Amino acid sequence: MTRRVLIIGAGLTGLALAHGLRRAKDIDVSIIEQAPVITEAGWAIGLTGRHVDALRQLGLTLEDIAADTVSRTILFDRETSVPVGIADMGIVVTSRSNLQLWLAKPVADLVRTGITPTAITDHGGHVEVGFSDGSTGEFDAVIGADGINSWTRHAVFAGPEPSYVGCAVIRFQVPNIDGLDVTAITSDGSLGYFILNGGTTLHGTLFLPGEADNHRDRTLAELAEPYRDLRGPLSSLVRAMRAEPTSFYANINQVVTDDWAKGRIALAGDAAHAMSPRIGQGAGVGFQDAAVLSELLALPDMPVPAALAGYATIRQPMARLVQQHSHTATLRTGQANGALDFGTLANVGTTHQRSH
Repeated sequence: MTRRVLIIGAGLTGLALAHGLRRAKDIDVSIIEQAPVITEAGWAIGLTGRHVDALRQLGLTLEDIAADTVSRTILFDRETSVPVGIADMGIVVTSRSNLQLWLAKPVADLVRTGITPTAITDHGGHVEVGFSDGSTGEFDAVIGADGINSWTRHAVFAGPEPSYVGCAVIRFQVPNIDGLDVTAITSDGSLGYFILNGGTTLHGTLFLPGEADNHRDRTLAELAEPYRDLRGPLSSLVRAMRAEPTSFYANINQVVTDDWAKGRIALAGDAAHAMSPRIGQGAGVGFQDAAVLSELLALPDMPVPAALAGYATIRQPMARLVQQHSHTATLRTGQANGALDFGTLANVGTTHQRSH
């Protein structure tokens, strides 16, 4: 008997899940997306080995997408420019727009764009969903992968609202005019970059701890001033900031909830565990969600409510652990010991077994 699955949201998690479910036997999957066109800003996404493994489990490999490997990162003292550490990374970095379009193309026939859900009712044997175009549908499972401001989380689980974590971030991209071939970050974790597009682009991040919207009215050139004495590779980034490249400012919010699954409805990705980008794990954790969901929903003779409850049981502890590391690193930004603990992060979330 065919199992009908609706995915709400064609972001990274929703599209990855569609890939996994489409490979399964007797699953009919569809996606709705509120945006009229699937598109994303080109900010950097970092994927660890375990995230790449999750994509592979979903039938995806990164061979067909432009990506760069970051093997090591040098940490520099913000005041003296003295190198204070070399961190082993072992991550793959690509732009979010590349990743989004790469995921979207093979499953484009499953996606209805410009559509939002307007009502959802779990009748026990099926879920009835109403849509903004006036149509309705019946599904065996509904997965809300609709982001940090998830409609599904509000409609089914009554919240919670995203909460500010005490830090904002500015992202920007500039040409790698000095031909840098090593990534770098200040030891307080406030300023750093990855190298993108085959070495031609620096993806810069500037974290701004404080109240929401702090420094929003300042230019990048002004924000570069506290770093004007930096020497070494980060000085190239500071010079580029003075030229006022296009940038994106965002207050960092997170979602912390224990309610991931209820009957035939579940949350995944940012809808379940939106986290600070401080340690660059959010997208990859969503891919891990998708891998577990697709595996459990495809199990023969497994009732949907049991599969979704099992998914929440398996994934919640690991996602919460990464989220806690992300939050702690964000709170430490600007402090002398604010650099990331890459060694710890390399081992976070490596198992799908629930810890007791």
